[in-house]
Amino acid sequence: MSTKVQTDKNIELAGKLLKYLTKSKDVPDFPQDVSFVPFSSTDKKLNEANEELLKSISKEEKPVAIAEEPNTKKDSWKIIPVNF
Repeated sequence: MSTKVQTDKNIELAGKLLKYLTKSKDVPDFPQDVSFVPFSSTDKKLNEANEELLKSISKEEKPVAIAEEPNTKKDSWKIIPVNF
């Protein structure tokens, strides 16, 4: 998967995640400078590319969390802290 395709898909997922984070009442507190790596509920190739992205940014000195897209609109995003 090209970096452009990965970026475009991650931007789309990030928009969905932001909508969830701003509208949900059960969102935990996160460090101010946390980076989220989104994982799709359907796109295995994107998830493979984002595994590599996660490995790379997890080495940095800032907090990172995995954001797993829900399977249905009724479900919540699953947020998994990686290094905070």
